[in-house]
Amino acid sequence: MIQNQTFTTIGKSTNLTGNFNFVGTTHLLGKLEGVINVTAPAKIVLEIGSVTEATLSCGDLEVYGEFTGEIKSSGNVTLYPTAVVNGKIIAKSLEILPGAIVNMNAHTEE
Repeated sequence: MIQNQTFTTIGKSTNLTGNFNFVGTTHLLGKLEGVINVTAPAKIVLEIGSVTEATLSCGDLEVYGEFTGEIKSSGNVTLYPTAVVNGKIIAKSLEILPGAIVNMNAHTEE
């Protein structure tokens, strides 16, 4: 039932700019620019081909696409081999898999 939907998907051909507040698991396939808040503990996934330029606050984060900006995660951040990340990351934990391209200032905190 659509009334009980607890996820968001931004499609591959979508380009959005602004302030965004997501509740539930979120998958980004298109281009997003701005301020993104994902209500923790929900996860956000930046899929292969996605381009995100943002200040991002979230629970867990998986990055397969391109990200530029600042990430504040109350959970785990995983950068997969296809990820290209430029910016700042503050997270509970950070995992960078072989092949990921990163240019960042990062630290973990409890």
